[in-house]
Amino acid sequence: MKKLMFAAAVAAGLAAFGEGIESANTVGYTSKDVTAGKFYLIGTQFDKAGSDSAGSINMNDLIKLSSTIAAGLYDDDFATAPKISVLNAAGTGYNNYFYISDGTDDNDDELGYDCWCDEDGYELDNTTKLTLGKGFWFTSPSTSGTITTVGQVSEIASVTLDFPADKFTILCNPYPLAVALQSLTTTATPGLYDDDFATAPKISALNAAATGYNNYFYISDGTDDNDDELGYNAWCDEDGYELENTQIEAGAAFWISAPAAGSVTFTL
Repeated sequence: MKKLMFAAAVAAGLAAFGEGIESANTVGYTSKDVTAGKFYLIGTQFDKAGSDSAGSINMNDLIKLSSTIAAGLYDDDFATAPKISVLNAAGTGYNNYFYISDGTDDNDDELGYDCWCDEDGYELDNTTKLTLGKGFWFTSPSTSGTITTVGQVSEIASVTLDFPADKFTILCNPYPLAVALQSLTTTATPGLYDDDFATAPKISALNAAATGYNNYFYISDGTDDNDDELGYNAWCDEDGYELENTQIEAGAAFWISAPAAGSVTFTL
């Protein structure tokens, strides 16, 4: 019963959130308009249909492109192909996947339809998945349109995502509705504004124009609007002020880094 109540609450939240997000029972989607040639951080905030735990989903099931975004060609070295870049586990490079019209199956037979494929032109199967809470880069070199992520709304009341020490990791809001930044809890040790954030865990969120980042720091000496010290740990802006109204939007991915390994937990 609790599971059903939670699913209903998420569905209600989706309905209330408004344009660009819809849900029927526990299945939903989020959409984002993209401009040719720009790079966007996108999140995996859906599970595979039928999942009852924080799992993973095939990219061809999760990521749909509008008809205005043209598929590229393997035979053209992916020159105009929309691309997904997923940071590897070591945080040292990317695994790239391409949306093409001349992909092949395991028998080297051409598929005859547009789909996400690997660097050898093979359609992605269930051995290549994105996990809930994982972020990735998306770009369409030559055509603009809409990228939509679709799947089952997570029925997990809280999702904990790990990050390594001294490396940048791409995570995302694992829910298809906005979550307050201050609601995020972390096992990381807070830094100090008075130490120029040298040891502070940091979130870097791509701005709406996809031209730069908004940076948020987890510190123990943040202040309120009256310049009074808060006396508790909080996510703060670059001037050390507590971010009271900042949200991580539905489907939004971000960079996170900290001097020591830790985790961040999203809770609804």
